[in-house]
Amino acid sequence: MDDEIEVLKDKQAAAHGAMEKAEWARLRKLSLNERGRLIESACEAAAVIHCSRLAAGMPDAERDPWPASTWEFLKREAARVRT
Repeated sequence: MDDEIEVLKDKQAAAHGAMEKAEWARLRKLSLNERGRLIESACEAAAVIHCSRLAAGMPDAERDPWPASTWEFLKREAARVRT
């Protein structure tokens, strides 16, 4: 079981790292309004999924900590915005 979880975490980290530069460039070109709508849409979708899980009698989802690649990205972006 622990091995399966580690494999899934590795796949998740690889998926984060595999995003192409073109996609990052596209996202950076979005206006703040567009970015806000994108985030709002993702949150709404997550809320629908969560409610559906609960309505189906499934347990509350266990959240995994963010992978190290996400933390590194957030650190780089925060440093870039500060300068």
